[in-house]
Amino acid sequence: MALERREHRVAVEILYAVEIGRRPLDDAMAQARNGVGVFARGDDAAAEDPYEPVYPAVDKRSDAPRDTDWNIVEMLVRGTLERQAVLEAQLEPLLERWTLDRLAGVDRLILYLAAWELRYRLEAETTQVINHAIELARRLSTEKSASFVNAILDALAKTRPSVTR
Repeated sequence: MALERREHRVAVEILYAVEIGRRPLDDAMAQARNGVGVFARGDDAAAEDPYEPVYPAVDKRSDAPRDTDWNIVEMLVRGTLERQAVLEAQLEPLLERWTLDRLAGVDRLILYLAAWELRYRLEAETTQVINHAIELARRLSTEKSASFVNAILDALAKTRPSVTR
C-alpha cells in the first residue's frame, strides 16, 4: 500500500478532471494514461513531485521509479464515483458546521477517495489510507486542509461499518 502514493495522486487528479472540470471519465482516464492535456507533467512538476523520485539509470535497484499501476488507479476512481452518494451520506454527519458543498473541491475529492478505500477496499490499512490522504491534502491544498482531512477520516474510521458490496 505504501507504494501506491502515485496512484492516489493520479486518482485525485482524474476525479478532479471529472468532477470539477466536467470531463468524461473515459477521456480523463485516457489523458492521464497518456500524460496529455491537464495531465502533462512538465520538468518543474516532476522535479517537485516527492512521489516520483528520479534516479540515474538504475532500473534494477529496489528504489528505482516504477510504472503507475493503472489497474489500481482505475479501481480507486471508478469505486469512488460509483459510491459517491453513499460516501457523501457517511461523511456529511462528520462535518461539524460544514457541508460538503462548502469544502474546497480537492479536499472533498480527497475525502471521497479515502472514504471509499476505508469502506470498500478491505486490504487497505486504515493508517496508510489516512496518511496518504493527509499527504495529498498537504501537497494539493493547504496545511489546514491536511488537519481537517485527518480529523474527518479519523472519525470515519472509528465508525467503520460492515461492508456491503
